[in-house]
Amino acid sequence: MIHHRAAPYLMLLIAVLAGCSKEAPPASSPPPASAPAPAAPPAAAAPPPAAPAATAALKTGDTNIAGIAADVTECRRKEGVLSVKVRFRNTAAEKKSFVLIDMADYTSFYVTATSKKYFILKDSEGHYLTPQPGFGRLSVDLAPGEQYTWWAKYPAPPAEVKAVTLYMPVAPPLEDIPVVDQ
Repeated sequence: MIHHRAAPYLMLLIAVLAGCSKEAPPASSPPPASAPAPAAPPAAAAPPPAAPAATAALKTGDTNIAGIAADVTECRRKEGVLSVKVRFRNTAAEKKSFVLIDMADYTSFYVTATSKKYFILKDSEGHYLTPQPGFGRLSVDLAPGEQYTWWAKYPAPPAEVKAVTLYMPVAPPLEDIPVVDQ
């Protein structure tokens, strides 16, 4: 039983709910049965996101690890410092793991020019200007298609030197790497 004071509120509620019908209003005139409605053109598929552009290699070489290639992507001389970057790429169909630096042996990563060796620079606290692995060991794990970029800072050879050779324990020497001046 509804109380007589609640009746106006109930009637208002019914009227509001009736006005909130989910039915669409009737169409003004249906299209003729003999002419089908034109189909909407298919939506253009969004292009896949662009992969990051790979830096062009100044020099590419083999490594001692099957399925791993080494690309020197930077060899830049600026204000007395030679910046070198090497991208290691997994070209194999399976995961590859290798030790890049073992026992903090940074002296085995050097460049040569005009019969002189240039070793990785150190900062004012004696830290080498290259990735500092924990416990002196830098291990790299790469899934197929993945890459890892290693870098180091060296004293720059004289301005007349236009190419250097990079020595690393994981690869044969990478020779005739052009030096870019900035």
